[in-house]
Amino acid sequence: MMSSSSARLRGRRLVLLSGLLGLASVARGQTWRFVDTNGVVHLGNQQAPADAQGVTWLGPDARGPLPPEVPPPTRLAGYHQVRASLRAAAADSGLDLALVTAVAAAESSFNPKAVSRKGAIGLMQVMPDTAMRYGVVGPTPQAVRERLFDPDVNAQAGSRVLQDLLRRFGDRLELALAAYNAGEGAVRRYGGRIPPFPETEQYVVKVLGLYVRWQTLV
Repeated sequence: MMSSSSARLRGRRLVLLSGLLGLASVARGQTWRFVDTNGVVHLGNQQAPADAQGVTWLGPDARGPLPPEVPPPTRLAGYHQVRASLRAAAADSGLDLALVTAVAAAESSFNPKAVSRKGAIGLMQVMPDTAMRYGVVGPTPQAVRERLFDPDVNAQAGSRVLQDLLRRFGDRLELALAAYNAGEGAVRRYGGRIPPFPETEQYVVKVLGLYVRWQTLV
């Protein structure tokens, strides 16, 4: 008999995957975007609507940010060193392992020592202030910062953030990912839509593409 926790996890996976059906194709081939007169961001990889104004293409060389053939994570540098951390974090947060793995790949390329220009740290690029809100503690802010270089701590914190964003946005994965990249406030300011930031749009496309392709590979 399936446990209640397993059933909830399976249910969330089905919700997320069903939400991806219309978005997964965005990660394949050429990907366009435009913002309509209501400020809604549209993404697609088929013919853009005839009345679309200001259509642009995501990624270099008018292609999406994923190459046509994405290698499995097992062939990417650093993955094996953080695999156990990602597995534990996914299990504890009730998230699909493929999703957590895709976020870590997009955020840091599986580098637990990565630091962004804005100060996000580690495997899933977590800000120290955010980490403290999600249970990472230390005697000083510097101690919290140092703890985030531990892939176990970082994966747990990042997964909790993503889990919370999914809950806040009603399991709409594209919005949770946009909020993970640009901040929840940015998504709210644009009326609960993906903000029209090229970096955020490309990030959402990339993570969705990796998630879809890695479902059976992690």
